Amino acid sequence: MVRLKDDKLNLSRRGAAPPARSRVRPLLPFLVFIAVSLMLLSRLNHSSLANLRWRVAELMSPVLQAAMVPLAPLKQMGRQIAVQADMAEEVQRLRLENQKLNSWEWRARELERKLADLESLSKTVEEPQINFVTSRVIADSSGAFVRSVVINAGREQNVKSGYPVINGDGLVGRVVETGRSSARVLLPTDLNSRIPVVIGPKSVRAILAGDNGSEPRVTYLPQDASVSIGDEVSTSGTGGLFPRGLRIGMIAGDARNPRVKLRADLDGLEYLSVLFFENPALELIGELPPAKSQPNAQSAARASNLKDKEKP
Repeated sequence: MVRLKDDKLNLSRRGAAPPARSRVRPLLPFLVFIAVSLMLLSRLNHSSLANLRWRVAELMSPVLQAAMVPLAPLKQMGRQIAVQADMAEEVQRLRLENQKLNSWEWRARELERKLADLESLSKTVEEPQINFVTSRVIADSSGAFVRSVVINAGREQNVKSGYPVINGDGLVGRVVETGRSSARVLLPTDLNSRIPVVIGPKSVRAILAGDNGSEPRVTYLPQDASVSIGDEVSTSGTGGLFPRGLRIGMIAGDARNPRVKLRADLDGLEYLSVLFFENPALELIGELPPAKSQPNAQSAARASNLKDKEKP
């Protein structure tokens, strides 16, 4: 009898499980059907469905707005925390940068002091101060064979042919023609442009030659010279046409056939500065205007000659 009761109990337990499973099994396909139906409806672009979605969204908008009211302070708090974290990182970065700048400032002052001491010992001739005038580009004369611009400064502003022209990025060219109130500036990309340059930390000397392209090429490199992509290019001052140290650009392209990517955007020139840099070599060949003392000496010589002629 005990065994029969146990079997009945076991049978009752085993028979009770299937009804629970039978309740769950029909629910799963129904949920899958609803999910697939919603996905298909979201993919359809029928006008009636779009209107239905818009109406549902319009009806739910007050509910969503009411639900967003208590969440607004949390969102604002999250934004403030993110801003504070960003500000903390920015402050830390600025502190480190300030420390580096202070270190470089101290080194620069030490180098200036040493340079002043060396100049005083060697009695080095000081570099003359270069004045300049800033003008505006009024015309672009660039074409298939010419790369130049016209500025609104000429002889009235003491602008002369050969003066270097720069902007905030670096060298732009040199003055080749002057008028009463305008001048033409030859750009480094022009076919007739030739600029003596130095390249890289080893100060390799070469010539920057334009070929009417966007990047002038480097010519007359020494045979044993080696230049790398990214080396800085600046004026060498050779020949006295340009002062030394004007930034031009950097080496780009192929190192075996190097070209220079200019710092100045020649297609967007607006304001240019003309440097009043007199070529020191012109004084040797007599192309510079005479000094103020020369006319007085000549007039004195002429007066003495007239006095000698008047004597009996």
